[in-house]
Amino acid sequence: MECDGCPECVLSLAVNETFDLEKAVCSYGFFMMPPNLWLSSSSTLRRPLRLSDATTRMVYISQQKSPSSSLQIRVMDTSNLTTQDQQYLLDQVVRMLRLSEMQESEVRGFHALHPEAKAKGFGRIFRSPTLFEDMVKSMLLCNCGWARTLTMNRLLCDLQSELKEQPLGGSTIQEISSNSNGTCVNSDDSSPKTPNKKDGKRKRCSKKPSNNAVSSVPARFSEQGLPFTDVKKTIVSEASSITLIDIEKSAMNLDIGLCQEGENNHPLKISTVNLSEIISSPESLTEEYCIPSALSTGDFPTPKELASFDEAFLAKRCCLGYRAKRILHLATDICNGTIDLNSLESSDGSPLLKFSELEEFFLKLKGFGPFTSSNVLMCMGYFEIVPADSETVRHLKKVHSRFQCTIGTVAKEVEEVYARYSPFQFLAYWCEMWDCYEEKFGKLSQMPPSHYHLITGSNMRKEVSKYFINQMPPSDYHLITGSNMRKEVSKYFINQMPPSDYHLITGNNIRKNVSKYFM
Repeated sequence: MECDGCPECVLSLAVNETFDLEKAVCSYGFFMMPPNLWLSSSSTLRRPLRLSDATTRMVYISQQKSPSSSLQIRVMDTSNLTTQDQQYLLDQVVRMLRLSEMQESEVRGFHALHPEAKAKGFGRIFRSPTLFEDMVKSMLLCNCGWARTLTMNRLLCDLQSELKEQPLGGSTIQEISSNSNGTCVNSDDSSPKTPNKKDGKRKRCSKKPSNNAVSSVPARFSEQGLPFTDVKKTIVSEASSITLIDIEKSAMNLDIGLCQEGENNHPLKISTVNLSEIISSPESLTEEYCIPSALSTGDFPTPKELASFDEAFLAKRCCLGYRAKRILHLATDICNGTIDLNSLESSDGSPLLKFSELEEFFLKLKGFGPFTSSNVLMCMGYFEIVPADSETVRHLKKVHSRFQCTIGTVAKEVEEVYARYSPFQFLAYWCEMWDCYEEKFGKLSQMPPSHYHLITGSNMRKEVSKYFINQMPPSDYHLITGSNMRKEVSKYFINQMPPSDYHLITGNNIRKNVSKYFM
């Protein structure tokens, strides 16, 4: 591999002919969580990964199928990689995509029991490059909605981006805490100092919406979540009308509030794309510039990075609430050696202990109940137990007619339904769940990240269709309301009625069950 003098290094990792990167990545909700970013236009996974010295590099992973199947791993901003760094990066990729010999054998074993899954190419569950990231993300799945989970992950990565490429010392932590809460956390003092609380009265932003063409372009894309091809066409068509004076006048920033109900939150400032470069060469615009989550390049924080913060600051800054205490406790125990994650699994992500031993270990950790522990065990490769929640209850009722299933009986019901797939019960269950999600929301690998928060049990019950989310023209966006959902507004109602019948669209006629024929 020739790296010297190049802006990037390229690693290659051989995979078998049946491996499909898109299906391996877009197979579990973790792929939607920052810092992961799936670029559907190029079938590429982008995320930061760590080198052996704990510094981060942005990495792009794509698949090359000719002349032989392999993964191309582009490591940015480096002209040289040591042998140690190369292996360190490859181990993380192998873990994320479950490419070890043991895991390949498990995929074949599952496909022997589940031919339908084999035909679909389903058999791998995407996970994080490190066990610690899987553990924290599993904690963030509990007792909150999916949109909240995505927000907490994003804020943790944005916090890490403020530490990136800077030494973990007093100045960095002080600066971040001071900028966010008005009080510094002195890292030289071992006792944590909770930042002072701000005045309880919230000040409304006095800024008026800008009419500037530069600032309005990314704002509209952020709100609408348009497909990349549509965004690019719009920017290319509008680029000629944007002048350098517009750019100079623009603040080039969007302040996006991500406050959750009942939680205080730090405003997230996202830098927008450098539009001066786009104007000079609009065709060079890439998909990343049109995805809000792509504008942050922070990695998921390490135990050392998280342990540097004060609990109250972390709870407020990353919208974690009570979870901040549990996450900090885990990070601190790892840093001081109380917990040794290297004793739990090998470098390629294969577990080193038996299921029963790991289950007992996780259940003893603070913040790890049955669901969180089961989810981490699944991430480690133990698929005989299903992390069950209210979504599992809904699924069993709808797909398996287990109408009497409750959260109290779901474990027993799951065991009965999926016992024939042992020891891969979770894989069989998740193959069904993923099919149900895609039946309702369309192919999830093609869904824009701005729509990820819509994948909820509530929207599943509302019968939100693929069309409703992905194909509706912007002129009809205002029709997506709870009221219209209850009125069973159909595709025909929205798109096929002749203008001469528009007067029939009334609440009275809806109540009368006006049919397509009537229209």
